[in-house]
Amino acid sequence: MMKRRATEIEVTKPAGGAVGFVLDQKTKAKLRRVVDDGTPPNTQQAYGSDMRYFWTWCSVIGWTDEPIVPVPAEIIAKFVVDHLEGLEDDIEEEMRDRGAKAKRGPHSISTIDRRVSTLSTFHKTKRFASPCNDPLVSQLMSKARKAAARRGVKPKKKKAVVKDILEKMLETCSDDRTIDIRDRALLFFGWASGGRRRSEIVSATFENLEERGKDFVYQLGVTKTDQEGEGNVVPVGGRAAEAMRAWLDVSKIEGGPLFRSVDRHSNIGKVALSDKAVALIVKERAKKAGLNASLFAGHSLRSGFVTESGIQGKSLLEAMKLSGHKTMQVAAGYHQAGSALLNETADLAG
Repeated sequence: MMKRRATEIEVTKPAGGAVGFVLDQKTKAKLRRVVDDGTPPNTQQAYGSDMRYFWTWCSVIGWTDEPIVPVPAEIIAKFVVDHLEGLEDDIEEEMRDRGAKAKRGPHSISTIDRRVSTLSTFHKTKRFASPCNDPLVSQLMSKARKAAARRGVKPKKKKAVVKDILEKMLETCSDDRTIDIRDRALLFFGWASGGRRRSEIVSATFENLEERGKDFVYQLGVTKTDQEGEGNVVPVGGRAAEAMRAWLDVSKIEGGPLFRSVDRHSNIGKVALSDKAVALIVKERAKKAGLNASLFAGHSLRSGFVTESGIQGKSLLEAMKLSGHKTMQVAAGYHQAGSALLNETADLAG
């Protein structure tokens, strides 16, 4: 029987006589790689940004210049209150001087909520109980959300691209220019396949697109709500299929990213568009359609699909099968916004 190398496991004898072990550095490095590879890049970026902001604030207020774990619940409570009510002028200026804070004024409740959640995750990864679960913090956050609502603060939601708005945007892609053909295929794919997230649009590949007669189906792979990549198959049919086929014909794409940059000379790039580029395309097409571009973003395609399903009286559950929403709370909000006038009691006033 082969013996383990001594470098693999450090054997320890804790109190009570049980034999345990401590992971060696190589195993820890492997563990970190698995965790990193299993965490979406956007999540990693947001996590890093939130933690840098928090430690900068801790330094500026004079609590600590180096990370300390666990963070006292009182410090987290101060962080919440300071950012909900607004930092002191000298703290505000120092945060801006250090490049940690771009805009003056309080944080939105959603930003505070996210940063507290990041702090909780940070403690868990360090194998500490989260101080964010302390009643001082959890009750404060509950009150903070209610205070924000009573002050008239509402989540900033972009306008949904429902079908009539989509048609107006598609009309701006009616030319035979390469960029128009691409944008038409992108808008159709993002909307008609179930309301795709920006990340799903830019990660779409030729290899996951399968012809089914005149139509296509697309295997989503890893998404925000399907981190293990079991994959949901969504349709790209009818006019969406025609738009996709036109793009494939002109682009000659036979592998790799489906949606790529197109320059003013109609040269097509090799790599995928960024998620910001998708948002800019949606805004640009809204502007060309005579709409207020500031009201739209990449998410408008996703919310628009679910809202339109409500307008047309389609099943929310069927819409969710394509959109990939795991819980009904968010999807139902969009669906109900669309189906409000279909309610049997909507015309009681005549």
